Amino acid sequence: MRNRNARSHRFTPFALIMALALSGCAQDDAAAPAGAGPRHHLGEPDVVSGDFASVDGIRTRPDGSLLVADGTGGELVLLDLDRGTRTVVGGRGEGPGEYQAPNRIWALPGDSTLLLDIGNNRLTVLAPDLSFGATRPMFEMDPDRGIVLLNPQAIDGAGRMYSTTGFSMNIGSPGATGGSGSDSLPVLRTTLDDLTPDTVARLAPRTTAPFEMRSSGGDRMVTMQRTPYSPSDSWGVAPDGSVAIARAADYRLEWISSDGSVRSGAPVAWDAVPVGQAEKEAWVREQGSRSVQTATFMTGGGGGVSPSSGAAAATARSMSFGGGSDDVDDYEWPETLPPFTGSILIDPEGRAWLRRHQPVGAPFLYDIFTADGGHAGTVEIAEGHTVRGFGDGVVYATFRDEVDLVYIERYRLPEV
Repeated sequence: MRNRNARSHRFTPFALIMALALSGCAQDDAAAPAGAGPRHHLGEPDVVSGDFASVDGIRTRPDGSLLVADGTGGELVLLDLDRGTRTVVGGRGEGPGEYQAPNRIWALPGDSTLLLDIGNNRLTVLAPDLSFGATRPMFEMDPDRGIVLLNPQAIDGAGRMYSTTGFSMNIGSPGATGGSGSDSLPVLRTTLDDLTPDTVARLAPRTTAPFEMRSSGGDRMVTMQRTPYSPSDSWGVAPDGSVAIARAADYRLEWISSDGSVRSGAPVAWDAVPVGQAEKEAWVREQGSRSVQTATFMTGGGGGVSPSSGAAAATARSMSFGGGSDDVDDYEWPETLPPFTGSILIDPEGRAWLRRHQPVGAPFLYDIFTADGGHAGTVEIAEGHTVRGFGDGVVYATFRDEVDLVYIERYRLPEV
């Protein structure tokens, strides 16, 4: 692998053209899908910067710079889009101030940062000056719950962690994460200091089906295979700890406050998208990517500390999630796509963003919901350009180019 640390920041000709072509956020009411409010176009980004092997996490800092976790490239990068600078934070390894595969990053109170390093299977707190502080393993033993997996998926403004795949999960127990044998999936909340979880919401989980495979040596492998385009609830967390949930059954947004009160919007009308050959092939490609990510996570990635004994090791050796055949004919396909996909993101105005399913090749559409669950409209961005986060009046998105490098774009936040 080439030495990417020594490369200076550069803009591609494409990036320069796009940066000069800033046109703001246009609005096109006539183009809105059925049942939606006005449609807004993000226009062109004012900055495009790259290139990364992957962008697994983005954290906006108070000064407007970004922390970018590139797990595939094995780098944690401080990126200043205005100055055009790019600085690698820490280094590759297993010791203090090092990481193997930085995956997700979140803001903590006091301008600290929490880094999830799946390569070393640990969580690390970074100080405001980005010096490395306390760490703790992702896998911990609990006398009552067995092996507990610390796998936060969201963090609120108070530093509380939220997950559907950790905290109270004994990974050696079948159905521990609310799989196919459970009618709901809990959203759990805890803190770094107290791992006793609270269930703050429940979700309709994706449908999965187990099947067995055997290697040429006779080893048995159990794979939990997702049902293609299975409708499932999506969720996200606001800074105040409110949980936004998009219900797949009738496509409405529900807010669950920290005190347990619920605010629910009206169902959103949506045009069902038929599942064609292109949609089938896209789903299979995505599952292949998920399988690789899961294998990295379960085995510790690039040679770092891993759950090498007990139930964790047995589970890592015998189970994978999201795998299966790469032949579209081996699956049973629904006639239409579910209404939405991905996780919910919360912008600085407290609005929830959720990507609507579109036909392959069509622009991406994000439905925008207000703090009371109402549908405010949609935001369009070019196909393959995925919204990843927000800053002060701006939207950050990523896209992958034809040679498989990932770029970060910055847009003005639309007034939806």
